[in-house]
Amino acid sequence: MAYLLNESEFDCFDSLPDPIVLLIFNNISDIKSLIRCRSVSKRFNSLVPQTDSVLLRVDRVISASDSEFDDGVSFVFKLFKSLFKSVQDIISPYRSSLPDPTRSQKSPTQILRGFDGIKNLRIELPSGDLRLENGTTIKWVARFGKTLKSCVILGFKNSGTGLEEMVDFNNNGGADVGLGAGGGLKMRVVWTISALIAASARHYMMLDVISEQNHLTNLIVNDRENEGTVIVDKDGLQEGRNLSVQEEKNERSNVTDGGFWWRTNRTTVPAVRMRMRHEARMELSGGMIMEGATLVVVRPVSGGVERNEMEEQSGDIELAAEAFGQEGIYAEAAERLLKSRSYILEMNSF
Repeated sequence: MAYLLNESEFDCFDSLPDPIVLLIFNNISDIKSLIRCRSVSKRFNSLVPQTDSVLLRVDRVISASDSEFDDGVSFVFKLFKSLFKSVQDIISPYRSSLPDPTRSQKSPTQILRGFDGIKNLRIELPSGDLRLENGTTIKWVARFGKTLKSCVILGFKNSGTGLEEMVDFNNNGGADVGLGAGGGLKMRVVWTISALIAASARHYMMLDVISEQNHLTNLIVNDRENEGTVIVDKDGLQEGRNLSVQEEKNERSNVTDGGFWWRTNRTTVPAVRMRMRHEARMELSGGMIMEGATLVVVRPVSGGVERNEMEEQSGDIELAAEAFGQEGIYAEAAERLLKSRSYILEMNSF
């Protein structure tokens, strides 16, 4: 009887070798669950910090002074939402003094300090960053090194009948002619600038994480609404480690004035070349109708080197496939837009 009792108390998990346990932890990945696992046993407590694949879901980032944000809304959510209310928000001084998100009491940097072997890290923010009109959808994917490498933006309005909107914008004249429904060229430029600022703000928030997590080879920052994604690969992470947060602040202070709050909480966007494609109305194979469907591919202007049309098109196809190739209707929309006429715009660093 005593033998049977000992057999029933035997924990089969204890017989698993450490590499198998770590494989299980890597598949769990969720940092909250992993932190709870540390309290199970001394063995788990020693193995969890060695996990190399981690998912951090940001529900609420608490600042050092929490009273401002006691309504349960994430500080990061407030930080990003304040950037994109309108074009006026983008170009006007914001004089309030808000804490730096990387210095908050529960910043991603501080949470991750308990893990010393992370190679693959995904950080999920509570929401998207852009305040959009009802029925408007924007999806973007940006790749970074020490600064922006590329950004692909897909925007559209969900269709009702769409007829009034099409007539209005087709008769609007000026910059909107030829761009049909969905807000015209000016609105698409606002979408693009807003997405670039959102991406650079997310990248800036990760600079401390990049600096401290020396084993990191892949970093993804997305949101629960699946609006935007920042990707930093192995080479980009190495570039980022060579540029500390303080160096980035010093570099930015040389090209901006200190009165603009939105310039001090994000990575500087370099001078870029944007290739924009548009369809006034697009019906997809599943029956979905997009009004004003727009695809924008953004690249830094690199040393004045010009690429021919074929090289540009090939590069756009590759970037769009990387961004939306696995996303069903968005992949189909991007593929069709790549066949449309393109417009070239250039923008200085900001």
